[in-house]
Amino acid sequence: MPNYQKYQDHFDEIGDLGNPSIGRFMLSDVLSKMETTCEECQRDRMRCTLRPMCPDRVFLNVLIALQAAIDDLPAFCYQVHLRNLDTYLKSRAQRTHEKEPRYPLQYFGEFITFKKDGPAANLRAFAAYLKRETQSEVRSYALDDRWYLGVGAGIFVVDLNRQLVSLDPDGDIVQRPALETLIVLLAETHRLDVTILKDLESTWYLRVRSGPFTTDQLTEIVQPRLRKLEESWSHVASQTNDHETEVLVGLDPASGRGIRLHTLRETLQLLAEIAQTAPRPKAKVPISATKPSAPTARTRR
Repeated sequence: MPNYQKYQDHFDEIGDLGNPSIGRFMLSDVLSKMETTCEECQRDRMRCTLRPMCPDRVFLNVLIALQAAIDDLPAFCYQVHLRNLDTYLKSRAQRTHEKEPRYPLQYFGEFITFKKDGPAANLRAFAAYLKRETQSEVRSYALDDRWYLGVGAGIFVVDLNRQLVSLDPDGDIVQRPALETLIVLLAETHRLDVTILKDLESTWYLRVRSGPFTTDQLTEIVQPRLRKLEESWSHVASQTNDHETEVLVGLDPASGRGIRLHTLRETLQLLAEIAQTAPRPKAKVPISATKPSAPTARTRR
């Protein structure tokens, strides 16, 4: 029987419901359920491979996120998990078998020589490994104690403090320091020419210009995507003239709530679909009613 109880203290917070012992009891109960489920699931290797008892190997991912020792992970499930990663890389990073999988950074040490005092070199080595495995272009950025790498349609996030690698962590909340990095990364993924406007302290705008569009394109492609954007953002505006259409999407990075990575990815995808519907015009025609009005590098203040 596996022993996951020793990882109780690895949880950052335990809801105490007014009594710390209640939170501890509930956590202990969950970990006991995980121990029993993992043991039962691995008895049937076919089931563990194709339809694990916990959807998307969520119990395994929880243990990895808690920095459990490799020897304490459910062994066969972990092997399948790594095989799925290998399949994903060989498919040129197009589709994951699991939702938001996580991996110990030390696993990649089997293929990469990490240096203790070489963070920039280590990022380059990790990017080179992904490029070699996927035979695809890799875009990489470092921000504080995190690396962000885009390959194919996927995003790898490496947390150096927790020694954790996450693939497409769509449920993660993106706070202001990482927001611009991820916008740039996603825009590069979609080959999207986007400008980040920062004229206002609390609101950023993503601006995309494209066109000219035909009436049918505006009706069938542009407008439905604008409505989809409005489901996530309260500030969505567009303006069309004879030469181009400009779309503005207002983000609110100063709210403190952050933005889910899934929402950010969907936003850039929708903007890319609009921009790629028609070729960009050779000559830019300014739109006088645009507000705010200062782009950057593509960020402007």
